[in-house]
Amino acid sequence: MQQNDDTVACWAECWNAAAQNMDTLTDTSLAGIWNKRSDRFARDMSGEKRQKRMDDVLGLLAEAGFSPEGARVLDIGCGPGTLTLPLARAGAEVTALDISTAMLDRIRDAAAEEDLSIAPMECSWWTADIDRLGFRNRFDLVIASMTPGVRDQETFDRMTACSREYCYYSNFVKRSNDGIYRDIYRNILGETPRENAHGPGLLYPFMYLYTRGYRPLVKFSHMKGNPERDWEEAAEKAIDFLGGTRSFTDETREKIRAYYETAAKNGTFGSDSGTFIGMMAWTVQER
Repeated sequence: MQQNDDTVACWAECWNAAAQNMDTLTDTSLAGIWNKRSDRFARDMSGEKRQKRMDDVLGLLAEAGFSPEGARVLDIGCGPGTLTLPLARAGAEVTALDISTAMLDRIRDAAAEEDLSIAPMECSWWTADIDRLGFRNRFDLVIASMTPGVRDQETFDRMTACSREYCYYSNFVKRSNDGIYRDIYRNILGETPRENAHGPGLLYPFMYLYTRGYRPLVKFSHMKGNPERDWEEAAEKAIDFLGGTRSFTDETREKIRAYYETAAKNGTFGSDSGTFIGMMAWTVQER
């Protein structure tokens, strides 16, 4: 038992150390970033890729034994409602938690229009007091899907403590733009490439669970690379994404545009490597 405890502690230490390499942002700056991106995220919800992702998540939850009808669900970092809305439509009572007012406003509008059982809550998971909120052991399912809110052992343990049965977690394994953005960080911004803004990835939480005796159901999803698009459109998307955590000068914007123009073929730019996402579902009683 002592050896197992040491292994768990080692993985937790590794995970927490990796989390220190994430962008250092305050709650206020993060809220501003997600407010700014709410329009784009809401548009993306209607796409074919987004629908496939929702189907994959709901399928994994069903395989784990979860049924949404009448269930209490906590969706941490809910965004514009990618999972909140389909779960509520399937009969769940969802507490939708996010740091972004704009994201939650979209959920409020959809819930009112469709008469869904959704309780939006503006809150940072980094500092949430689950006992004061009355969240401990309250929910049948707790979700942390592609969110920077669950970034280390402490925020992960806080998430699992809110569940009385099921948990779901997902994160990027590899993104289609990773190599491109690393080049921009190094050669244009003069910075060391940052860790995934959504946290250190799937490996640490998976191994943390595994060394503690849990055996989560795991599924990987591959979304094909971005279709070819006009290089100017691709450059503006990169400027919008990378500019969420910094202010670019006109000179820097022009350097990024020049990068995409040079890399383009026949005026178009695309990525064929695709994005890989890891998902896992488990029960808190399972050992």
